[in-house]
Amino acid sequence: MGWNSLLAPPMTIEQPIFPLTLAAFSAALRKGQGRALQQVTNYGPVTLEDEIIDNCLHCRSYDPQCEAARAPWLFTIVDRAGLKRKVIQAIGALVRDPPEQDHRDLAQRSAILKELAADGEDDARRLLYLSLARMSDTADVIADADIVALDGLDGLVKVARQVGRWLQEDPDFWICESLIEQIDESAGSIVGLAALEREAATDPDIAQYLIGLRQTRESQNAASGRPIETAFTGAQIVAHAKKEKSGKCHWFRRWAIHAIVDQREIVFAALLAEQTPEHVGRLLRCFGKIGVPQYDARILPWLFCTDMEVRWAAVQAVAQLSHFELRKAALRLIAEGDVTNGVRLLAANFESEDWSMCARRLEPSDDAEHHHSLGTHLLELCAAHPYPEALDCLLYVYEFSPCPTCRRRAVSAMIAIGIAPTWLLEESSFDADPETRTLASTAIAAVT
Repeated sequence: MGWNSLLAPPMTIEQPIFPLTLAAFSAALRKGQGRALQQVTNYGPVTLEDEIIDNCLHCRSYDPQCEAARAPWLFTIVDRAGLKRKVIQAIGALVRDPPEQDHRDLAQRSAILKELAADGEDDARRLLYLSLARMSDTADVIADADIVALDGLDGLVKVARQVGRWLQEDPDFWICESLIEQIDESAGSIVGLAALEREAATDPDIAQYLIGLRQTRESQNAASGRPIETAFTGAQIVAHAKKEKSGKCHWFRRWAIHAIVDQREIVFAALLAEQTPEHVGRLLRCFGKIGVPQYDARILPWLFCTDMEVRWAAVQAVAQLSHFELRKAALRLIAEGDVTNGVRLLAANFESEDWSMCARRLEPSDDAEHHHSLGTHLLELCAAHPYPEALDCLLYVYEFSPCPTCRRRAVSAMIAIGIAPTWLLEESSFDADPETRTLASTAIAAVT
C-alpha cells in the first residue's frame, strides 16, 4: 500500500439497525454488547433462540479470566426470552451424557446453572451439584465456586467433602484457598476455615481437605524463598540470550525492571552490536516495559523486521521515545499496513492530524487478536492525546474489539472527552460489563 492510501475516507460506525440480523445479534452476544439485550427486550427472541442457548452452553467470551462474569447478563437475556426451561434441559443433556469437554464451556454452564438456581429453578440446583467435577490430569475443579456462591457455608462444606475424597485418590491434588476466601469476603468475617474445622472433627473427607490445604500453603511458602532471575548480571543476560535455543525469555522484562542502570547499559550495548534477529528479539525484551535508555539509529531496522515478534519487541522498546525518525517510522509502518505497531509509535510522536490519518486506515476483519491489539494501542494513544478527533478511532474500538474491558475504556474516553453518541450510551447501559453499564447510565443521567 502506498502513501496515497492514507487519504481514504474513514470507516463510519453508526447506530445499529433493529431488529438485528442473526449475524449481528450473534456478534453482539459474543462480545457482550448491549444491543443483544436490547434486541431481546424490545423484539423478543424470534429466530434467535438457538444462538442464545448456544452461548449458554459454550463460552464465547474473549478472555473469561479478565472479563466480568458473563453469566448474569446471559441469564437476563434467557429470562426475558422465556428460555429458562430450554436452557436447563440443554445443559442437563450434556451433564448426563458428557462429550469431550472444554474447561471454559463447563465453567460457563456451571455459572448459568448458578444464576438459574438462584432464581428458584430447583432442577438447575440439582444439575449444578452434578456438575461438580475435576478436570482430568489437572487441579481445575468445575462448579465449586458457583456452588459456594449459591449456598454459602453449606456449599463450602459439600465441595470440601468431595475434594477431600479426590485427595485420598490422588495425594498430589492441589488445593486452593480461594473458596474459603470467597466465603469470608461474602460474610465480611473469617468464618470459612472455622466451619470446615468443626466439620472435620467428625468427617474424614473434610479433614483430608484441610490437610491438603496446609500442604498447599507450605509448598507456596517454600517456593517464595527460591532465587529469582533478577539476580543476574547484564553480562549473564547477554550470554543467556545467545545460548538460548528455544523460548522467548519473557522474564527478561522482569529482570530489567529491577536491574541497576549500569547492568541494563551492558545489555543495551550488546543489543546495538547484535545482528542475529532471534538474539536481538530476546535482548529487546529487557526494554519492553522500561524502554531503551536513549534513541539510537541502529535500532531502526528492527522496527521493520520481517519477524513480527522481533518487530513488536523493537516497537515496544522505543515507544516511549520522542524522535523525528521514530515518527517517520510510525508513518511508514501505517502506510505499509502495520497500523498496530505504527499507532504504538505515535503516542510519543503525535501531531494534530494523526487521529484522522489513523481513522482512514481502520478496517474490519475476522481476526480478534488484531482488533484487540490495535484497539489497545488506540486507547493508549487516546489516553496520551484525548482530542475530539479521536471519535472514529474510539468507535472502532467499541465496535470491533472482542474485549469488554477495551470497550469500557473506549466508552469512558468518549464520555470524558464529551463525544459519546447518545445511541452508544443507551446501548452501553445494557452492556454485559457492569462497569460499562454504570458509566453509561451515569452519563445519561447527567444530561437528563
